[in-house]
Amino acid sequence: MTAAVWEPFLDKPTNWSAASNGDAEATVARDVTAGKTFVKRKRMTPEERHLQILEAATRVIAQKGFWGMSLQDIADEIGITEAALYHYIRSKDDLLRMVLAEGYDTPDADEFNASSATLTDCDGHRVMFFPRYCLNIVLYNQQRPEMVRLFSTLNGEALTPDHPAHGFFVGRQQRNWDLVNSMPWVLPESFDAERFFHLHTLAMSAMDGLQYRWLADHSFNLLEEWAHFSDEMFPASDWAGFLDPSEYDASSGKCLEPLTLQARSRA
Repeated sequence: MTAAVWEPFLDKPTNWSAASNGDAEATVARDVTAGKTFVKRKRMTPEERHLQILEAATRVIAQKGFWGMSLQDIADEIGITEAALYHYIRSKDDLLRMVLAEGYDTPDADEFNASSATLTDCDGHRVMFFPRYCLNIVLYNQQRPEMVRLFSTLNGEALTPDHPAHGFFVGRQQRNWDLVNSMPWVLPESFDAERFFHLHTLAMSAMDGLQYRWLADHSFNLLEEWAHFSDEMFPASDWAGFLDPSEYDASSGKCLEPLTLQARSRA
């Protein structure tokens, strides 16, 4: 493992056991009282029904794909008629747009991925550590296998231009890069913006590939494999001090802002 602070994630695999063995039920939010709710015909608020439809669509599309599912499948999943479902969505494509907009790339995911990859140095500069950011994405996705399955299924389907999600997935890569490129990463001196772009592309592509294997093979340990990959991509000989915020010693008085790409571009 490249960073000693990451070792507890591997030393205590029980923290991630449900997600590691592909148990989607353990990680997807569900209304566990749904049976009682429908028996009593309790009226849901529009917000509650919206969330219920979103969760049902996530499960069904992850299992059947967009082409294979119908709105009747969603209605059956939540115990209402297809006609009633049209009170909340206009069409199958509208449902897909809702899932893409609200299901995967969420503010909660962005906050989790960035939070423990960020520190403020002794001079008050906020900086970020890319290897830890990547690890956080894996940790977060490992807790939501149903959502990752949805993403992977749609990503494969959307290779064809006639798929309604084709534009979303084609544009997603650029949107993600625009977000990452705006962040104050501290990087080894050998990295400029172009090299970092290729590193980011490689890391995200490798992550997608490992997630496909994880979804297909329940014995595959996603976190452990990402740790091995990190050893290759972020070797300690080059990345020591740039792996994780925990490596920074605030008492050293070292300012990290000059190590960011933004500072180098201004030099």
